[in-house]
Amino acid sequence: MRRLFQDTTARLQEFVAQRDTLLLVVQCRDEETAYVTKTIDAIDEASQDVFFGYGDVFTDAAAYADAIVATFQKQAELLGAKLAEAGDPPWPTLPASVLDRGEPPVKRLQTLFMYARTRIPDIEASHLVIVISPMRIAQPLLWRAFLRQLTEHDIFAPWCHHMRIIAREPEIVSFDGIDASWRTGLDLTTYPRTATFAVDFSIDALHRATKDEIVDPSVPLADRMQSLLVDANVDYAHQRYEKAVEKYQLLRTFYATLGNQAMLAAVLNGLGEVYARIKMLPQAIEHFEMAITPAVESQCHPVLLNISLNLGNLHFTHEAWASAVEFYVGAEALATALLNANVKLACLENIGICKLQLRDFAGAQEAWVNGATLARSVAENDALRRHLGRLRALYTEANMRAQVKAIDTELRGLS
Repeated sequence: MRRLFQDTTARLQEFVAQRDTLLLVVQCRDEETAYVTKTIDAIDEASQDVFFGYGDVFTDAAAYADAIVATFQKQAELLGAKLAEAGDPPWPTLPASVLDRGEPPVKRLQTLFMYARTRIPDIEASHLVIVISPMRIAQPLLWRAFLRQLTEHDIFAPWCHHMRIIAREPEIVSFDGIDASWRTGLDLTTYPRTATFAVDFSIDALHRATKDEIVDPSVPLADRMQSLLVDANVDYAHQRYEKAVEKYQLLRTFYATLGNQAMLAAVLNGLGEVYARIKMLPQAIEHFEMAITPAVESQCHPVLLNISLNLGNLHFTHEAWASAVEFYVGAEALATALLNANVKLACLENIGICKLQLRDFAGAQEAWVNGATLARSVAENDALRRHLGRLRALYTEANMRAQVKAIDTELRGLS
C-alpha cells in the first residue's frame, strides 16, 4: 500500500519538476480525490514551489471562476493581515478584470494566476503550481472544454510561463451522443502540453498493493508485517477465517518477539474476533483477555476500548449480564477519555439493558438518563430516541405516568 502512495507522489513530483508539460490531468473516482489532494499537500510542504489549490464543485465555468476568485481573495486577506503585522507592504490590488463577473471566466482565471505568479519573489527558483481538483464534476465534458480553454496559450509568449496546472477529472468521461468533431476537440491527446495520470485507489488496488508489499524483500520487515496485518483484517472481513488465523498467529509471534505490546494487543484482539465469529467462545474470551495486558502496558487506549467492547458484546450475546456490564462500564470510561460520544452512548444503552436483566431498575434508569442527557448535548437524535424509548418502557412498567407523558412530549418534538 505504501508503494502505491509512493508511486503517486513520485509521478506528481516529476510533473512539478519538469519544464515541458503545462497540464497534468489526474483521472480518478470522486471518492479517491481526497487521496490525490492529500498527496499534493505533502508535496507542497516539502517543495520550494508555490501551490494554490481549489476543490470547489464544478458545475460551469462561470460559477467555478467565481469560487476560485473568492477563495483567492480570502487567502490574500489573511496573508495581507500577516504582512501588516510584520510591517511589510501589502499585495497590490487584484486586477479589475479578475473581479469583473462580466469578463469571460477563463480570462478572469488566467489573469488571476498571472497575478499570483507576480507574488513569487524568485520566479526562477519557484514555480506556481495551480491545483484544481473538484470533489465532484457535474458535467465532465464541460470541464474538459474549460480545461482546453484555460490552457490555450501562445507558444512564443505564453501567459502561463513558470506555471504547472494539476487538474482532476472523473476516471471515465463518456462521449456517448457527442458529435465526432466535438469528440476530437475534447480528446486530451489534442490538448497543448498535456499529460494524463490515471490513479487507482480502489479497494482492489489497495489489496493488490498490500499483497505486493508483503512479499517485497526491499520493504523493511516491520512495514511488511504492517501490510500483513491489513491483509489479515481483509481476510477476516471476507470470512476467510482460516487464512486470517494463520496470519494473525505469525504476527503474534513477530510482535511478541519484538516486544511491541500495542501491536501484540491488536493482533490478539483480532484473533479473538475471528474465534468469536466462528462461535469458538472459550478461545475468543481467552484471546480477548490475553490482549488486555499488553494493551494496558502500552497504554493503547483505542485498542483497549475495542477489546472491552468485544468482551462486553460477547457476554451480552450469551446473556452473561453481570460480566457484560463489567466490560461495558470499562468501555464507557475509555470512550469518555477518548471523547467518543457514539461509543459512550452505545455502552450506556447496553449497560441499562444488562442492569434491567439483573433486576437493578435504578441502575438501568441511571444509565439511560445519562445516555439521554449525552445524546441531547451532542445532538444525536437517533440515540436520544433509543434511550428515551427504553426509559418510557421502564416508566410504563412502573406506572410512572408523569414521566411517560414527559417523554412522549419530547419524542414528538424531535425532528
